[in-house]
Amino acid sequence: MSSPVEPIEGYLPDGEVLVPDGQYVIRGWPLTTAGLLANAQATASRYSYRAEPFLAVSVEMTMPGWDAERILSGRRVRTRRSYAMVLARSVLRGGFELLPTFDAPHYSVVMRSYTDDEAQRLLHALGDKLANPFYVRSQR
Repeated sequence: MSSPVEPIEGYLPDGEVLVPDGQYVIRGWPLTTAGLLANAQATASRYSYRAEPFLAVSVEMTMPGWDAERILSGRRVRTRRSYAMVLARSVLRGGFELLPTFDAPHYSVVMRSYTDDEAQRLLHALGDKLANPFYVRSQR
């Protein structure tokens, strides 16, 4: 028996202002169709959004106090060998919603459907894979 999903609306911080031409979206590995779909499915199994499954993948967003170096070397991304980083406008222009969730600098990229095509569109919007200069093998 699966546990009931929880509305993500209870985890949306107040006062977040997105600056599409001034903030960067950073997504650590996995940067593959299968990886994005697995992450979206895991999120949808735990949360809903507007009474529907919350198909979303986690990203980090640059903002005051959270520059790219701090995010890449931080606990959530430093164990990722590679990452993608693009201006928020690139993700928005790709037709995705960027939703602040949980604690800064965490955001969720909301997907419209659970399909390979949608995951491919997101990969395209996220841009090239880059090597994380702050990569560490584990967080012991």
